[in-house]
Amino acid sequence: MVKVLHSTSRGQITLPKEWRDGFDTDYFKVEIQKDKLIIVPMNPEKSFKNRVEESWQQYEDGMFISNEDLKKKYGL
Repeated sequence: MVKVLHSTSRGQITLPKEWRDGFDTDYFKVEIQKDKLIIVPMNPEKSFKNRVEESWQQYEDGMFISNEDLKKKYGL
């Protein structure tokens, strides 16, 4: 489905209701690829879960910085 959307003076566009209703989210990620905008629906809960799992895996792989090193790095 193709629609022509108009941006407001503030640069905002409205996604048509039938598009929004097709996704179980109010969050969308927008990427710029050359001369295109790619709008991808997001599920923030899944996204958060994925970030936590990725962070935990990095911790288990030894990819972390100690509190003391953080204090030194930022002069605290």
